[in-house]
Amino acid sequence: MLIPQGLLTKIKLLAPGTKLRKALDDIVLANFGALIVFISEEKMEDYAEIMQAGFRLDIPFSPERLYELAKMDGAIIVDENVTKILAANVHLVPDASIPTSETGTRHRTAERVAKQTGQLVIAVSKRRNVISLYYNNYKYIINDINFLITRVNQALNTLEKYRQNFDKMLLNIDILEIENRVTLIDVVEIINKGVEILKIKDEIDPYVIELGVEGKLASMQLTEIVVDVEDILYNLVLDYYSVDLEIEEKAVQIIETLKSYKERRPISTARLLGYDDVANINQLNDYHVQSRGYRLLRNIAKIPMTITHNVVKAFGNVFSLSNADFSALKEVEGIGEKRAAAIIDSINSMRNRISQK
Repeated sequence: MLIPQGLLTKIKLLAPGTKLRKALDDIVLANFGALIVFISEEKMEDYAEIMQAGFRLDIPFSPERLYELAKMDGAIIVDENVTKILAANVHLVPDASIPTSETGTRHRTAERVAKQTGQLVIAVSKRRNVISLYYNNYKYIINDINFLITRVNQALNTLEKYRQNFDKMLLNIDILEIENRVTLIDVVEIINKGVEILKIKDEIDPYVIELGVEGKLASMQLTEIVVDVEDILYNLVLDYYSVDLEIEEKAVQIIETLKSYKERRPISTARLLGYDDVANINQLNDYHVQSRGYRLLRNIAKIPMTITHNVVKAFGNVFSLSNADFSALKEVEGIGEKRAAAIIDSINSMRNRISQK
């Protein structure tokens, strides 16, 4: 399941290294149970019928205070920024008609309050020592840190291998573009590989966030691996869509659609790129296509998009562009001596990489 950004923000509040996580870990170690609602003081008044009895505190938040208050049976109310403890020993009475999949009283209450208020609610199980996070209609179980580290390291190793293969495919498509031998199967395979990298990244993002200070190195590694993948895919779609895309946002939509697929098959990817007439793999192998040059101009030569459009209109494809001389490039609107030299240098660099392969 792709975790929404709002939920990721809440998970981050509980990451190792935060004061809140220290308090929760202490509560778990002491075999206490706890029910904590995070809400602003103003919204507390809006939900007075849900939050009954208890006593108001309005004191600065500290792990020690939260730990001591967890010894009582009622819920603890903490402000959304985790800077103040607003109330303790509060009796929560959510709407009993709200559906819940939980069985324990504490967790049923937590899920219903989260759904009814749209606020973050945390339940700590006394019996199982599990921290459950509820937010709107979502539930997330906080994982053991050793499990997280193992899971993230495995995912990073997989991502590194995928990225190595992706880079090899990029080099191969560079060769094919310069030699004007690109087929549709080459295009859909590299796009599918790049989308798979983004999918894995999205899947491990919550784990890296949940690691908090323990995941700083993993976060840096993840960023390094995927740093330019999205831009490369975006430009590949612009390069190889069946017609020149007038609405650039459609390229982003195509990538997001591919990410939503449980399984990305070459034929379905080709059709998403506008090649509706392709019926089988053999046709993909025989279907020759030409890059318009967006990836070369944007990712390699670093030419702004508005000027890239002018170059693409002038030359039509990478093969023609790669054979253009300095004076022909300078005739394009927005291309001066420096940009013309940057394009030629980029093409020569591609050729050098190809010759060294």
